[in-house]
Amino acid sequence: MVLTAFPYIYPLFLTHYFIFMMKKHLITFSILLVTFFASAQGTYIPIGSETNNYLQRLEIKTGLVNQFHTSNKPYDRKMAIDYINGIDSLSDMDSDDLTEMDKKNISYIYKDNFEFDDEHTELPENPKLKFLFTHPAHLLSVKIPHFAVSVDPAIQIRLGGSLVNEKNSKFKYLTSKGFEVRGQVDDIFGFYALFLSEQGTFPNYVDDYTRTSRTPPGAGYWKDYKKGGYDYFLAKGYVTITPSKHFHVQFGYDNNFIGDGIRSMFLSDFGANYLFLKLNTNVWKINYQNIFAELTKFYPHAADGLLTKKYMAAHHLSINITKNVNIGVFESVMFRRENTFELQYLNPIIFYRSIEQALGSPDNALLGFDFKINIPKHVQIYGQFLLDEFNFSKEFKAPPGKGKLYGITHPNRWWGNKFGAQLGIKYIDAFGIDHLDLQLEGNVARPYTYSHYDTVSSWTHYNQPLAHPLGANFTELIFQAKYQPIQKLFLSTRFIYAKKGEDDSLNYGGNPLKDYDLGKASEFGNRIGQGVTSRTFYLDFVATYEPWHNIFVDFTYTYRKKKSEDVVRNMQTHFVNLNLRWSIPYRRYDF
Repeated sequence: MVLTAFPYIYPLFLTHYFIFMMKKHLITFSILLVTFFASAQGTYIPIGSETNNYLQRLEIKTGLVNQFHTSNKPYDRKMAIDYINGIDSLSDMDSDDLTEMDKKNISYIYKDNFEFDDEHTELPENPKLKFLFTHPAHLLSVKIPHFAVSVDPAIQIRLGGSLVNEKNSKFKYLTSKGFEVRGQVDDIFGFYALFLSEQGTFPNYVDDYTRTSRTPPGAGYWKDYKKGGYDYFLAKGYVTITPSKHFHVQFGYDNNFIGDGIRSMFLSDFGANYLFLKLNTNVWKINYQNIFAELTKFYPHAADGLLTKKYMAAHHLSINITKNVNIGVFESVMFRRENTFELQYLNPIIFYRSIEQALGSPDNALLGFDFKINIPKHVQIYGQFLLDEFNFSKEFKAPPGKGKLYGITHPNRWWGNKFGAQLGIKYIDAFGIDHLDLQLEGNVARPYTYSHYDTVSSWTHYNQPLAHPLGANFTELIFQAKYQPIQKLFLSTRFIYAKKGEDDSLNYGGNPLKDYDLGKASEFGNRIGQGVTSRTFYLDFVATYEPWHNIFVDFTYTYRKKKSEDVVRNMQTHFVNLNLRWSIPYRRYDF
């Protein structure tokens, strides 16, 4: 009955069944799907690209746009270009409201998405060697009717040094080597691949995180490299297809981000890439996204062997209530089955909680709400609320011998009441200064949030959180300032204060990878920051110059100080580095 109400989605979910149940037929499935559908669809703009910032600024200036919901990242290139093309027709703003810097950044977006732009980018008359840089954004590119492809190096050389004494060498480095390919065929089929191999060493606090989690941030499988270094791949790739202008399909190996903040309490790109199928439905004022993913339970960094798999199904419904108000609903379930996918979770209609209970409640379900409010043309207020579990009676019921109001005035702080929240504000062109953007954000997560009695079902992948990098049992305040004085120069600073409760011999609820039934500190009386309390102060300054399109030079200074109740865990970092990168977004290690 559910599927008959969604005739367009029905064949997609049948094909999804075959993806998870018969992976060996994936090639046949792709060929059949391409021949069956016909409409335009693009690849996606990398989450760390500066283009994302341009688009989010324009959304605050123009108001919310029904066909382009910016809380779901990464952004589809075709939808981004359609949005830019329609700016003059938006009621709140026309081209006269754009500053000169806005117009230059819009030109940059056109140049960066050459597949869907034929008139806004001036092509060189005499390209180098007649085949290099025929388009100014790409080393190699071909664009003819019904076909476009580009190939670029993916290179990064990061050299830096610690300004404080460390156990290891003060000199740090990171090298990335690979290439990036993306293209379109017949305006119906898009493809993308990034092959990247990284080797290097990290500042002391990142190295400490890697030893604790047993994997470098953002990586999965890795091996030792020289003295104190790491060697790993950061490859990603996917195909995109569109059944109609309202439905988009992406299948591949990458990551996703849901939210409008610096962090996400739902799903972030902090951890390793994973295999997923994403269905995106965009109709009227509604955007409805389904993600079905195969994840890895735990990576022990031992001898090669088949790792335990787990699965995720997630929905995010985004609705533009007015031109300036958006609300969303998020839900997900993490589960484990032996070499199979739980077919009941293919249900395209929320809510998963009823399905989970019908199955005997063996899985880890999350529910969330998000919103954003634009105050034209300078301010955006946004937030998220994530509910893992909540029992009202255990939180507020008075113990024997206590007054009726005891539970309300003195909550019992039951360990199983698990939730997280975010609230933030963006202020663009602050104080009348063009392209000075300020952002203030607060995040909080109760102890044991994202964890589960079956550690396989925790909200994690490859030893790392799928949402906030701090896991749970923390409060965090972030302030960020960004300034673009000229088109090719970007200045930014980020300050973070975080209070987190860490474990000792007991599980105080800060690590989602731990079974909450083993070694739990207390049934009642739990509070945020409990355990071995640590306070972290983080400050960085990043100056980025872009001499040529998608080629960047970065100078970064990072100061980080961690003060813990256990003095052995205290740590201080003064770090500087110089970075050259091509086709690779900048990554902050801001945790």
